[in-house]
Amino acid sequence: MKKKIGLSLLSIIVVVVAIVYFGKEKEHNEEMLLKKEAIEFWVVSDPHYIDKSLTDSGLAFKKIKETAAGKELDYQKESWQAFINKAIEQKPDMLIITGDLTLNGEKISAEKLAELLKQLTNEGINVFVIPGNHDVNDGWARKFVGDKQEKIDPISIADFKEIFADFGYQNATNYDKNSLSYSVAVNPQYHFLFLDSNIYPEDNQPKTSPTTGGTIRGKTMKWIKKQLEKAKHEKKKTLVFMHHNIYAHNKLLSSGFVLNNANEFKQVLAEYQVPIVFSGHIHAQDIMTETTDDHPLTEIVSSSFSIAPQAYGVVKLKGNSFEYQKKTNTHSVSNLENYPQYIKELFINDGMRLGYSQLIDAGLSDSKKLDVAAEFVGQVNYRFFSGDDFITDKEVEKIKAEAGYRIISENSKFLKEYIDSIIQDKNQEDNQLKKNFD
Repeated sequence: MKKKIGLSLLSIIVVVVAIVYFGKEKEHNEEMLLKKEAIEFWVVSDPHYIDKSLTDSGLAFKKIKETAAGKELDYQKESWQAFINKAIEQKPDMLIITGDLTLNGEKISAEKLAELLKQLTNEGINVFVIPGNHDVNDGWARKFVGDKQEKIDPISIADFKEIFADFGYQNATNYDKNSLSYSVAVNPQYHFLFLDSNIYPEDNQPKTSPTTGGTIRGKTMKWIKKQLEKAKHEKKKTLVFMHHNIYAHNKLLSSGFVLNNANEFKQVLAEYQVPIVFSGHIHAQDIMTETTDDHPLTEIVSSSFSIAPQAYGVVKLKGNSFEYQKKTNTHSVSNLENYPQYIKELFINDGMRLGYSQLIDAGLSDSKKLDVAAEFVGQVNYRFFSGDDFITDKEVEKIKAEAGYRIISENSKFLKEYIDSIIQDKNQEDNQLKKNFD
């Protein structure tokens, strides 16, 4: 009897050891997304996708478009399909979207965007997404019928995980229980952190409007440190992807855009030698590097994919070599011979509206002067949001000598302050970056 019991116990031990051993092997294999050293990924932010079924192109939708800050909302499906076709042709290892996937958190928009993105995963291209401030429990979720707006189902926390299960959550190495953040062991050299920096109701009771500002919650911060510690132990570099910014990329575009606890978070990133953070939110293309505790930390902000020039970043990683290049989604869509020019004019016209409204409010009534100044605002505004504002002092002098700038200076203190804040980027080139990590 004792012999039988002994053999039975031995058998159980062998089985348990085998399960643990092979279980660890399986877990290890599943954790590593890619085994190759050289990888390429594309980064997009703020697509603000709205499904065509939510509008009949009536008066209500027309009003929304007029207040959409230059977003292109009519041909998004066609535009995304062209971009997806390009990705399938060029085959990057992954596509990453840093938030504001939907216009205003419409569940059906998220579902339809997920259907489009599924084409990429079907072709072996990994897709990773994180929510933006417009995606979860957004009380602005609407459909537009005639001259009316009708409330529709928003995206709950559970919805987001379910709809985008194939785009990050199933490939995650680890999840944060207190947010929609997760981590991915990408390859033998790199670890990626995808962070939910948004403030939204967690009781699935959407507020009237989404919260613009963001933060890294206390428990999430602890989880982040554990992930960074793990990567450090494995001698891996960590890249971070989030929606909100860690730096004020423009003195007038910081409140509600920079994390509420950015200083604390930057200290954590410096402690663990994180070299690059990718974000979005401000819709302006910008690259900025600052030093915290003797550690240079670069933030690359992608402009909104819903506005001209519909930019995306191409990143190539190989060992300690990092290369970033902004590209644009140039293509034609149905009924439009020149889509890139169409969306550019759309965005410039939105800037012109800002110029007209501010100058008229300031008392300027001369129509010729209004036209000149408004056109000037539109063009300078486009340069800034496109990331083409890294210019010399001589170029600035030339721009300030233009009639449009003089008219603005003489008539609107607010507009002059805004133009002065976007006319020149003095820190670094915004459309490309090459560096070697230590």
